[in-house]
Amino acid sequence: MSVKVVYGAILCLVFMWMMPLALAEKEFPISLTCTNCHPDRYNEWSRSMHALSVSDPIFEAAYLRAYQSDPQNRIFCLSCHSPTTRITNDFNLSKSVSIEGITCSFCHTVTAVEDNNFTFNPNNPMEGPYNDSKTNAHASNYSQLHTRSEFCAGCHQFSINGVPISETYSEWKASPEGTEGEQCQDCHMETKRGAVATNGSIRDKVYQHFWYGGHTGQFLANAFQINSSTQRTGNRVKVTLNITNKGVGHMIPSGLPSRKVVLVFNATDKQGREIFSDQKVYAKTIVDQYNNEVYDFWNAVAVAKDNRFKPGESRIEVFEFDVPNGTDEIDTQASLTYQLEAQIITTETEMVNVELASVSNRTILNAAPQPTPKAPAIGLIGSFIAIIAAILVIGRKKSQR
Repeated sequence: MSVKVVYGAILCLVFMWMMPLALAEKEFPISLTCTNCHPDRYNEWSRSMHALSVSDPIFEAAYLRAYQSDPQNRIFCLSCHSPTTRITNDFNLSKSVSIEGITCSFCHTVTAVEDNNFTFNPNNPMEGPYNDSKTNAHASNYSQLHTRSEFCAGCHQFSINGVPISETYSEWKASPEGTEGEQCQDCHMETKRGAVATNGSIRDKVYQHFWYGGHTGQFLANAFQINSSTQRTGNRVKVTLNITNKGVGHMIPSGLPSRKVVLVFNATDKQGREIFSDQKVYAKTIVDQYNNEVYDFWNAVAVAKDNRFKPGESRIEVFEFDVPNGTDEIDTQASLTYQLEAQIITTETEMVNVELASVSNRTILNAAPQPTPKAPAIGLIGSFIAIIAAILVIGRKKSQR
């Protein structure tokens, strides 16, 4: 056997030995492998929108439209909805880990985030918020990044065609919460006392992996506060609403422009008959090259309007109307509703309507004060008669003396 053959065989064996290692660098473990040690975190994640980021019917329909518009859009969409594809290039979603969406092994191997780009190691160690984690299952490394909003910016802050589409991170950064150091995780990954892993040490602060947000009723119910006052001048009624984003550390609504908040106002009499109604819409409006409003953000060329509520902002809305004569009582109601209108894969239109806040008032409208009756004026003739009568009375008294 020649030296060349032996040398070639050795190189082949080395190549065959190194190939699995090279491939392993591009593989991510599926989330099911985490359940033995982290069953609670897995159960929380599996019920979250992160786990449904590929299979959500709203995303499926939008992804299909984006792909039909331009096949290159799939890379843009999947970079956040199936972020392991950034490394695996599995844009056909043929791997189990790809269809898991935002999976455990992706988030916990990220080491840096900058301008929608993630730096990470899909092998070991696993990055997390604790500096004393020890396990035989994998190497662990403390990551301050995993406790900071910058981690979320990789997907929750992006533009397309130069148009800012989702600005949740920059909205937070400019908010009082951002200035005071409150992080996205503090609200969207509620903590509790417990163990991170089976048989692990009890910790005071364990992050839950539900990622509550705009799809969560309890979050929406605490977003706004409304106060109302009513004034009447004649038949004219003026209702003043004070609406406050009372504790959300970014604009409401935030995220994609298809999300809206709608204020509906109604006034009725005590029999329930409508006297007045009106509504206002708060949203970011994006338009295409023909200046038509669009929801498919990849077709946007500009932001035409943005009247959403800033963090901590209080806004006055005034409704004025006339009440019919004789109306002595009115009922007014104002409600804020979160709306998300989107197509699903069946081409049907689904509408999400969740009431955020409301206020109702019953106002007694006192009847307009009636003028006090005046004694009729006696006039010139009456005065002359009164004078004659007085003279006669005086004369009669003198004659009686």
